[in-house]
Amino acid sequence: MHAELTVFLKEKEKEVLAFIGESEVEKYIQPKDLYDAVRAYIFRPAKRLRPAVLIMACGCLGGAEELAIPAAAGIELFHTWTLVHDDLIDNDDFRRGAPTTHRLMEEAGRTGLGLNGETAKEYGRNLALLAGDMQHGWAVNFFADLAFKKKLDPWVALKLIAWLESYVTGSLLGGEALDVQLGITDITNGLNFSEDDIIKMLWLKTGVLYEFAGMAGAMIAKSTTDLDDPEVKAVKEFTGYCGIAFQLQDDLLGVLGDEKTLGKPVGSDLREGKKTTILYEALRNADEDQKRIILHVLGNKNAGADEINKVIALFKELNGIDHTRQLAASYIEKALPCLDPIPASKYKDLLLQWADFMINRDF
Repeated sequence: MHAELTVFLKEKEKEVLAFIGESEVEKYIQPKDLYDAVRAYIFRPAKRLRPAVLIMACGCLGGAEELAIPAAAGIELFHTWTLVHDDLIDNDDFRRGAPTTHRLMEEAGRTGLGLNGETAKEYGRNLALLAGDMQHGWAVNFFADLAFKKKLDPWVALKLIAWLESYVTGSLLGGEALDVQLGITDITNGLNFSEDDIIKMLWLKTGVLYEFAGMAGAMIAKSTTDLDDPEVKAVKEFTGYCGIAFQLQDDLLGVLGDEKTLGKPVGSDLREGKKTTILYEALRNADEDQKRIILHVLGNKNAGADEINKVIALFKELNGIDHTRQLAASYIEKALPCLDPIPASKYKDLLLQWADFMINRDF
């Protein structure tokens, strides 16, 4: 069903990575450990959904794919720095099937600098912070390349950079802060937040960047600085709604997927104490014994596989899984009419395939 989309994603991944690999910015990244840290996630296998969405958005409004490549590279680097910092905050060990940046640098500190214990861990954390900062700066440089290398109207490039570095960055960091707050919220005596709080966090952390991908692609295609252009708004709203569906589906995969496809252990969200709509709905429907089982595992970094599996079974029994599936589907239903005013094209078809992919993917 998604064969055309799959081919498109693979082609755009090659093009975006080639553009990143040719960047002159690399020569400014030193010493070697920082260079390795910055590149760690970039060239690992991934779907590159955000850059692909940006290119599709550009194409569906008549823009040339080639014109959007610098912005596609920029949004990939922007997304990457958020992953590096998010992994650091969550103290995760794996990303895309390999060690996280701070773990890689912790090991580099041991083997290259002879560091031990907490000193090695601190080195890893510090290098990961710096790597994320460098990736953020590199992302902005790619957006500037829209004007420098593709001769796009510089005012359009500046508008995109200004929006990325104000609204998008502010929203994303706000979403991360809400995620941190929800993560440490004690719910042993009952739920003291709402499902709307979780959705708001998902929107800020994930939806806003997907919304920007659609908006940026549309603005590049039309060479406009007008955020209120009807076609720009249509594509932007579509990709934003799909972004929330993406994250809801991601939460489902976190408990229903397998370690090979996830690139991290199944149940890691539970061990971290992550508050999801799955958890919220299950706790809302649970009796006291069921709550006790769930809360014993939630935030327990030493929870075993059997304990994780018991909680996953309860998530199914207590409607957490089905409820979140329905919620994800409802956001796709909101998204689809947004594209009605956009003329038919292969890029519109690809965006519609991507929307379906958001709630039917299994990676």
